[in-house]
Amino acid sequence: MGSTFIDDTMIGVNKVVGGIPCSNKVPLNPNSTSEGGVRRTVYYLGSKLRVLDAIKDAISELTPPSTRVCDLFAGSGVVSLALAADWDVTSVDIQEYSRVLCDGLLNIPPGARKKAVRLVETALNGELRSSLRDALGGLLEYERKCLQDASLGSLEGLCDLIEFGSLHSDTTHPIPSKSLKSKITTATDKLRDIGFESGPETVMTRFFGGRYFSFEQSIDFDALLAVVHSTDPPSRNFLLAAVLVTASELVNSIGKQFAQPIRLRSVSGVPKQHLVKQTLRDRTLNVIDKFEKISEELASLNQYEGCHCAVKSDYLDFLRNDNTHFAAVYADPPYTRDHYSRYYHVLETMTLHDEPEVAKTRIHSSDIPRLSRGLYRLNRHQSPFCIPSKAPEAFNKLFTHVAQRETPLVLSYSPFRPSSRHRPRLLTIDQLLDMARKYFREVEAIPIAGVTHNKLNVTKRNVKSEGPAEMLIICRPQR
Repeated sequence: MGSTFIDDTMIGVNKVVGGIPCSNKVPLNPNSTSEGGVRRTVYYLGSKLRVLDAIKDAISELTPPSTRVCDLFAGSGVVSLALAADWDVTSVDIQEYSRVLCDGLLNIPPGARKKAVRLVETALNGELRSSLRDALGGLLEYERKCLQDASLGSLEGLCDLIEFGSLHSDTTHPIPSKSLKSKITTATDKLRDIGFESGPETVMTRFFGGRYFSFEQSIDFDALLAVVHSTDPPSRNFLLAAVLVTASELVNSIGKQFAQPIRLRSVSGVPKQHLVKQTLRDRTLNVIDKFEKISEELASLNQYEGCHCAVKSDYLDFLRNDNTHFAAVYADPPYTRDHYSRYYHVLETMTLHDEPEVAKTRIHSSDIPRLSRGLYRLNRHQSPFCIPSKAPEAFNKLFTHVAQRETPLVLSYSPFRPSSRHRPRLLTIDQLLDMARKYFREVEAIPIAGVTHNKLNVTKRNVKSEGPAEMLIICRPQR
């Protein structure tokens, strides 16, 4: 099947930063409807959406507007979007999905809304969507029946579908339902017959259908992604960002992240009635309708005069090798054992548009390796900031290389008290302050009042907050 391209109009280039061409922009929509002037992009662990004003205030104390600042662990991109109102921004993150979100929304192309409409038309009428719907016809009908039965109080079919329904499975994870097994076998055989039993074109359907999305939704995501990835820059990143935001809002999981698919059964095998309503809502949302709404919202985001770029890079490689002068660096590295890549591996797969090798686990498998339930990428990024033996050195290197640039640093930190039951931080605030003072002339910690964190889905980790939930560590260079 040939690729389908969307025609594009190149942006006038007038400035280059770090080898990346940029375009001048003027405000297009001064009345943003998003929270605090910045729309949430994806649901993000430790999101800074509610402390953007404090971050901007801290940076404005260190450098005047219209200079260039670096968002070193850009993540969901909301800090970069907020800073772009007053500064030129370079967004840096090791994850490709983060680079796409930042570049796509910092540099919204002309006619973005029209391009999204044409994308939908091409995807809906494309051969891929038609072929997948035909191959999975029996499974789609079975899924609709399971959803209908669940709405009437019969949950077993939907529970089995979510737990065992992925087309990308192995023999160590047998399917107890004969009806479901028959539908999956038929769908798999038909995909093989038409040459879609492997490959990036069907990875959403085969990997994540049943687990994180309904099969109906997964087919539409595959159809959208096939067209997006055949689209020329500069529109590709904006359109792909809109697909990622859509996936984040539709995913059927606790907290809208991808660390674990939702479990409708308790450990004892009893269906969890309180999750049924959410599951029925999430899995019956229409991908195309949601994408159209989100792309329209994103296309109307504020665009500011300036030159913004996004870079996929490890923080240390970037600090060592990039020669761009920054008036300030903002950094929000992880502080716990939670590797963020596990929470966003589906978005990374959508962005890379590949077929990753899936990591295996021995947990709950009688010591027989089986595919991880979340279908995590085998080679997903493991941050040194999340490894107890490596975290101190990672922070030392961060401080060292920012200080060598004689650049101010604003570091976000979430305090932790050992007496509490919060998710432990690998370094305390006092350890960080002592470490930073070795490299910077002046270091101060500023608490941000009135902020609480998103809760994890483990009750024992959700306890009453003691003191500020967020702090900024301001580091001023020697000169």
